[in-house]
Amino acid sequence: MESELEHQTDTFESGDAEVPEAPWLRAPRKARERVHLSREAIVDATLRLLDREGAAGFSMRRLAEELGVGAGAVYWHVENKEQLLQLVFDRVIGELPMPEPDPARWREQLKQAALEEREMLRRPPGIAQLMFGRIPLGPNSIRYIEWHLSLLRIGGLSERVTALAGDLVFLYIAAFAYEEHLRTSNAEPEKAHDFVHELREYFASLPPETFPNVVSLAGPLTAGGPDERFEFGIDVLIDGLVAQSQRDVER
Repeated sequence: MESELEHQTDTFESGDAEVPEAPWLRAPRKARERVHLSREAIVDATLRLLDREGAAGFSMRRLAEELGVGAGAVYWHVENKEQLLQLVFDRVIGELPMPEPDPARWREQLKQAALEEREMLRRPPGIAQLMFGRIPLGPNSIRYIEWHLSLLRIGGLSERVTALAGDLVFLYIAAFAYEEHLRTSNAEPEKAHDFVHELREYFASLPPETFPNVVSLAGPLTAGGPDERFEFGIDVLIDGLVAQSQRDVER
């Protein structure tokens, strides 16, 4: 069955293959055609609501208000909130690029993919919070998983590392994006800058005989913005995947 929400993206060679619809994404049997209302319209409205109010402002009741229908009308098209979120995740994942894996550049491609996934989880606000702890399994998501696995395998990683790496990397990205959302939603940029400055001064003021490392590293501990820190983590993860794969081969 062809998904209503499937978006066209640049994919690798097998990217245009039809993906069977997962059972948990099927529309309720009671679904009927409704004027002005469809799954795609419901996902559009959900994204608008998240853009405007974030995860904290999202509910099925608020969604129905956004659509101008009764709450029951939404359930003609989606079984429940969990199914709706899966459809939303699949929509935004479908916007991620999937270039042809290049054996000579697979590390760069993996890092670029991580940067794009982080950006995806920052728009709309709060989607990282909703996605955290969930496994997206719609048709676009499955295509992206396949592409991601092909990128790791073309890099020569062992089967075990390839199988475990996707979950590890995405957990890091989701957690980082979620923390960013909490920081930006709870503080103004100027106040955040002031806090970092105060934190650096506090670390430096501690008794050096008791906290020698905190005091001596007060500068580095509070230096570097979120972009630098995120990329550092991704570089460490990629290096670690390569090292672990080499150990697998040597066993």
